[in-house]
Amino acid sequence: MARSQSEKKISLTEAAAWLFYFVTLLPLWILAFFNYPSADDINMGLPAHEAFAATGNILAAWGQGIYMAWYDYLHWMGYFTSTALMSVPPSVFGIRFYPAGAIFLSLCLTAATAFFLHTLLVRLAGMGRRACSILSALLLFLTIQSLPAGMARVETLYWYCSGANYILTWCLGLVFLALFIRAGLDGKRRPLTVITGCAVGFLVGGGNYMTALTCAIITVLAIAGMGVSLKRGGRSLRELLPLILPALFLFAGFTASCLAPGNAVREEAVSGFGAVKSILISLHYTAWYCIATWTRAEHLLMMLFLAPLFWEQAPRMRLSWRYPFAVCVLSYGLASANVTPPLYALGNIVAGRLQAMYYIQYILLLILTEGYLIGWLRMRVLRVAEGDTGEDGVRRRRYYLGGVALFFAVISLLCAGAEPDYYMGTEAVRELTDGSAAGYRRENEERFAVLLDPAVQDAVLKQFTNKPALLWYSDIDTEPGNWINDGLARYFHKNSVRGIAAEDADTGERGQ
Repeated sequence: MARSQSEKKISLTEAAAWLFYFVTLLPLWILAFFNYPSADDINMGLPAHEAFAATGNILAAWGQGIYMAWYDYLHWMGYFTSTALMSVPPSVFGIRFYPAGAIFLSLCLTAATAFFLHTLLVRLAGMGRRACSILSALLLFLTIQSLPAGMARVETLYWYCSGANYILTWCLGLVFLALFIRAGLDGKRRPLTVITGCAVGFLVGGGNYMTALTCAIITVLAIAGMGVSLKRGGRSLRELLPLILPALFLFAGFTASCLAPGNAVREEAVSGFGAVKSILISLHYTAWYCIATWTRAEHLLMMLFLAPLFWEQAPRMRLSWRYPFAVCVLSYGLASANVTPPLYALGNIVAGRLQAMYYIQYILLLILTEGYLIGWLRMRVLRVAEGDTGEDGVRRRRYYLGGVALFFAVISLLCAGAEPDYYMGTEAVRELTDGSAAGYRRENEERFAVLLDPAVQDAVLKQFTNKPALLWYSDIDTEPGNWINDGLARYFHKNSVRGIAAEDADTGERGQ
């Protein structure tokens, strides 16, 4: 009887967690319909747009995306997977399709995170499926809603070119790590898993260096640890082959990306720190940004909420719980390694997209580390092998979870009430209700009406007066020759494009 009540409680909690998560996404999805392409969406999407406009063939557009990956590989930057994804934004198929980008990116992040956690915690470690599902929903809430305020939010979901480079390749990285784990677990389906893992691994290696380096470190450590375990057990190292093959393809893509001729061209335009200095600064930044700056009240409360879940699941999980210090060091090191590539290449992590990826990986590592430490506390320190499964124990856990959930709701309301931009969802609600999103859409519609008019060859466009914090990324310049102006001119077949300041727009000059 007690067991059925516990299972029912978990089932209801799972449904509530996912309902909570998707309800908080709704304002972000609604706001997406006020979004428009800008900057590199136009410049990098031009070849694919031209191909689709000429043929009406989606494959032709993707063919141009692949061509752009090859062109940039030779002339500008090596991460070919990222370039291919960035070169085919939804606006390629029509401006009205651009809002689908933010919804697509959030759904990809949701699916990839849930798939990875299910593989790691359920398939490998033995956690209950429903418990893992609850964890996934709550982790995703923190991942999206508590992103650092500012351009990190814009460049994660609403500027597709950036989201394709970082969010989509991060999703591929999570899928690769899940397939890497499953390659060592699957039976009859193992050949298919290994082949798929090899293909995805090569794409991850060719993605942005933050994700590629993280996956490379994890695969090396996993193979080394598995090799030591097999050797101590007197088993053949040939059992590592299903893991080694995907890892080799990952490293092949990563090596090809690092050795790209275009990287040398880009290095002349930017300068970063040396390797040792980059590593030391990244270790400092993890403490300064991740722990001291980005860890807020909702993170601590969510960890309190998840604590009994980890406590309850620990006895059934197939872990030795013997290495808490090593797990903490590994998590801190992985979080730091994630930001080392931009420090090495650029000497900073000012860009919002870099901070967003730093934060997203940190939150995943934070929650997983918490789970391990609670399991270690229960199984190794306190040595509590049996849990309280009676009706009184179920009731106490229900009261605890309800109390923490209520406290979380109160704190969230207070924070969002005092600072509407505290969560990404509440910031979206503010922009939907204060008119800034509607004004931004109106100004974009006016702008694109001019750009789509074949009679206008020298377009003069009013600069934005509405700049919603979640949607606006950049604007055109008042003088021709700016790279954003030139990109719009090429995209819409104009002789020139220039901006006009809002205060000068009363002359009515919109195009010539």
